[in-house]
Amino acid sequence: MRIRIAVIGLTVASVAGFAALSLLRGQERTAPPAAPAPAPPPAAPSAPPQAVRDFSQLNGLQKDMLLSARRGAEWLFRMNQLKGRFVHGLEPSLPDAVLDGDNYLRQAGAAFALARSARVLGDDRYTARASQAILTLLDETALDPKEQVRCTAPPSAVVNRLGAAGLLVLAINELPDPQIDLLDASEQLCNYIRKQGRPDGSLICTDLGPDGKPIGDETGAANEYCGVALYALMRSQLHKPAAWKTDIVRKAVGFYRPWRQAHKSLEFVPWFTSACWEAYQRTKEQPFADFVFEMNDWLCGLQYNQLDAQRQLWLGGFQTWADDKAIDAPPTIASAFYAEGLVDACRTARQAVDLDHYSRYRGALQLDLQFIARLQYSEAGAGHFSDWYRPRLVGGFHASHQDGNLRIDYNQHAVSALVQFLDADLR
Repeated sequence: MRIRIAVIGLTVASVAGFAALSLLRGQERTAPPAAPAPAPPPAAPSAPPQAVRDFSQLNGLQKDMLLSARRGAEWLFRMNQLKGRFVHGLEPSLPDAVLDGDNYLRQAGAAFALARSARVLGDDRYTARASQAILTLLDETALDPKEQVRCTAPPSAVVNRLGAAGLLVLAINELPDPQIDLLDASEQLCNYIRKQGRPDGSLICTDLGPDGKPIGDETGAANEYCGVALYALMRSQLHKPAAWKTDIVRKAVGFYRPWRQAHKSLEFVPWFTSACWEAYQRTKEQPFADFVFEMNDWLCGLQYNQLDAQRQLWLGGFQTWADDKAIDAPPTIASAFYAEGLVDACRTARQAVDLDHYSRYRGALQLDLQFIARLQYSEAGAGHFSDWYRPRLVGGFHASHQDGNLRIDYNQHAVSALVQFLDADLR
């Protein structure tokens, strides 16, 4: 089953028009309606829709980060094309070149970041573009109408289905006011995540072979995709609360907390931190906060947090982790991903009234955000490019101080972290 691509304009009226669109096509439209299932009891009261943040009383750092966030969101907005997909990336040394390596997960991540920007920054243009991107991506999914389970059509060897489901759910639920058809699709994707759960709390992170065993590297997939799937379940509680979603996250923390000790990975930390924060604020269960502190204490130990005259530009970035050890290497835009988790680590410490952890995480986050901002093309920083090409670069985040290429996933993590910081109001 596939989902119809809707043509979406850039005005508020276009956004309102989503209510009249049906996402279903073909057999999905002609299939007899299923009997409505009784609504499950919520694990906690549904949170009210979040209002656009008031940016009238910002401190100096917040003002700088707001400017950087708006530039980055504008770059994503400009990179989104008429058919809903984003230009994957640019290589400034070759103005006519588009970077290779485009994939579904990066497209979904860019849609998520633009949707989050729409919600926090209150820009209807971002809502329209993000909604169109989501619809385009949903059209590449398939629905099992009997079980109401939706996932990407290609196998996980091509597009990791667990990661794709998580990013799509996040993108839908970050929209300021997602329409019912999109929320229905979100629940179908959540059902897929639910189906991947094992009795021990772990998630099936790749497709299974005929012998029932995972195909490919499930450890690597677990580090990359489990957290985003669990975070997606918790964010979907805003519109579709259900006790089973929190239960899955609770069981997953019970499994992956000891598992992580033997499989440490930087990529594991941010999404799991955000999932645990969402669960902690709903339940106030201490194991969620404890896991956040455990992960982010380790993460902060890998930050370049002392000014070194020989490598001043490294300040605030993070070391590389490989072969179970830290590697002293130039930091990259990957540090933006870690900032996303640090925002929610701060929120967790503030909720738990843990001032020591709050102070440590907030200091690490501020250094990280300043490092990220130095990787963004500004008008002045792009002044050596031709006048006609400069607007394509301004606002984009490049890979590192050694690599000026831009990619939508670089911007996804940077913009998402900046907007998340502003939304959390961490003074």
